[in-house]
Amino acid sequence: MHILYQISLVLCCFTLISCESNCHNFDTCGGCIGYAFDRCVWCAAKNHSERRCQSKSTLPANATWCGEAVYDPEFNKNVISNENFNTGQDGMKTVQFRPQSIKIKARPGVPVDFMMSYKPATDYPLDLYYLMDYSKTMQVHATTLMEQGYKIYKELRKLTNNVRLGIGSFIEKPALPYADISVAESYSFKNHLSLTDNMTLFERAINETLFGSNYDDPEAGFDALMQAMVCIKEIGWRENSRRIIVLSTDSTYHSAGDGKFVGAVLKNDMQCHLDGNIYGDMSLKFDYPSVGQINNIASKNNFKIIFAVEKKVMRDYKALEKKIQGSKYVELKTGSKIVDMIKKEYLELVRTITLDAYNIPSLMELNYEPDCSSGACNVEHNKTLNIKGTLTVKSCPENKEVTHSLMIGPLSLNEKLNIEIEIDCECECEKVKNREENSKLCSENGTYQCGVCKCNENRSGDICQCVGNSVDTGDRNKCKANNDIFPCSMFGTCRCGKCECPKGFSGAYCEFNDNACPSPGGLICAGHGNCSFGRCICEPHWTGEGCKCPENRCMAPYSQEICSGNGDCVCGECKCKPMANNNICSGKFCDDCEELAAKRCKELEEYAYCNYNANKTICDEKFNHTDTEVILVNKTEIYSADWYMAKMWCRKYLDDGRILVFKYHYPNSTTTSSLLLIIQNELDMKSHVNLWIAGGSVLGSVLLIGLGTVLIWKVLIDMYDRREYQNFIKSSTAAGYNVENVVYNPPIVTYRNPMCESK
Repeated sequence: MHILYQISLVLCCFTLISCESNCHNFDTCGGCIGYAFDRCVWCAAKNHSERRCQSKSTLPANATWCGEAVYDPEFNKNVISNENFNTGQDGMKTVQFRPQSIKIKARPGVPVDFMMSYKPATDYPLDLYYLMDYSKTMQVHATTLMEQGYKIYKELRKLTNNVRLGIGSFIEKPALPYADISVAESYSFKNHLSLTDNMTLFERAINETLFGSNYDDPEAGFDALMQAMVCIKEIGWRENSRRIIVLSTDSTYHSAGDGKFVGAVLKNDMQCHLDGNIYGDMSLKFDYPSVGQINNIASKNNFKIIFAVEKKVMRDYKALEKKIQGSKYVELKTGSKIVDMIKKEYLELVRTITLDAYNIPSLMELNYEPDCSSGACNVEHNKTLNIKGTLTVKSCPENKEVTHSLMIGPLSLNEKLNIEIEIDCECECEKVKNREENSKLCSENGTYQCGVCKCNENRSGDICQCVGNSVDTGDRNKCKANNDIFPCSMFGTCRCGKCECPKGFSGAYCEFNDNACPSPGGLICAGHGNCSFGRCICEPHWTGEGCKCPENRCMAPYSQEICSGNGDCVCGECKCKPMANNNICSGKFCDDCEELAAKRCKELEEYAYCNYNANKTICDEKFNHTDTEVILVNKTEIYSADWYMAKMWCRKYLDDGRILVFKYHYPNSTTTSSLLLIIQNELDMKSHVNLWIAGGSVLGSVLLIGLGTVLIWKVLIDMYDRREYQNFIKSSTAAGYNVENVVYNPPIVTYRNPMCESK
């Protein structure tokens, strides 16, 4: 019984200590200031006998605890380069994004704010390269380009005076089974005209191009796209320009792995292989590039890719929008006004900004306000958009690499903010110049730094007074936590006034059980972090107590907004906020309301239509989302009570007038974001209205209403006259008046002749 009491007492002490600040567990200055979960400060005073690392929040305001100034480093931020905005006229350097360089020194847990500004320059250089599928089926669209070639240049000149155009084409790798060059011309890529402002050459290049053919449906568009992006000098891309590639085709694409059928087994090396102006023999050596490789080069070299393709292959290229940064799908129709399409995309590129960050280590967190990373931010004409960035270091690096370089910048723009950051995990007093080696204060067997001794090998103790593994029983009280009766919380060994903790325990007094952290799902820290000092240190993208809260749980499938833009993400769950009209959208992602139903349906309609036409495996691969459940039912079943939970109805109107009907629902699940999609497997037919019946019904209704109005008016007048006449008679009779008219002559008159009367 006594033993149980002692164990209970130890556990109670353990619980109380674990609720306090963990700062006192650090015995070095670097470890103290490197703790990200509290604002710890270090006392380096020589005659200090208490714990040197304490939480700043627990210290008295007069700071008498230390006796001298404590070490509490703030962040240090220096703007190295901040050139003013410049339109680039008269040969000057164009500046649209500032500042250009910042140096930051910050300790873990202390957020550092910095400002960024963006202002689009007028007449900024534009390089537009048209990449055309020159198989015979595309001849009609090439004719349209020929007709509108000069107009494209003329209209773009209205937007910027510094525009250049170029043109290239592709068909297919020139080998069987994809193509037979003995029958018709075929190639992976040909540069017909490098970027130029000479429109005579541009129109000539369009008109002189010959068309070829291939046997299969997919084309070598990815081969051509890769060469057009990596052959910087050959194509003529300028260093500081907006780079737009318009890829036009009516077929889908070959990607990595398809090249083995023609013997191209080597992985695409993402290098330029133009022989003159054609990607020829080398195209039979290297495989097609993958989507990831295309995205890598496009984001690295700031390309905006516009897939102008026919609607029949829309789903293939629409899916690339999510996988290739800065890409966009637009529909290519016969007789399309290409100039309007390009003009619209260019204006969108100029008037919006999407920020991207490069080389961000996992131990750092970067946020923006407004958030221009998950969605584009609008920029008003001739005005500056100011963006606040917040950089937070979450921990000290294990590999001691404290200096990092990262970049932030707008997509499709070759201007970046370079941030050199030094993580402050070493105190000034710990540096070599401030150390006192073999100090007398350390029994001449250790280095004195920051008020404590760092003992030489085989020495231990506060002043390195102990040799080897000797146990100093005289200093056992130093191994006891406050109010604890057992040294080292009964879990460790007290040596020379310090606790040596066994594996699985940590802290200055071994008071933390590293297996006692929250264990959601039966795993310590939910399997997404490490237990240290009684708390979970979470991996990237996991937060909350026990690391059980995923950061991506608040984003609905196929949506780019956290909580649909109507709430805050708290531990992986959306807390919905009132909208502008004071209504609150409920639901798992704050989108369960009429105001957002149309928007959500629009986001889901392409995925739903894909599942209607194909199987879920294909659609999941195209849309890069697998945590969904799709059920196809008939017209009767979709109205049944089995799907009562799916309250939101969606309708996608197809070009042929038919309608795809589907419903969606988010199941209450503790796993990652999931979506239940109920799709009607029969298309509804658009109702056809008979105009004669509709017009006749309207006209008849108007006539009936008019006639009825007249009849009602007549009846009411007669009733009124009758009532007034009766009132008149009653009032006259009551007054005793003769109501006969004195001037009234009766219609019958009798005359008597006395001569004729009988006597």
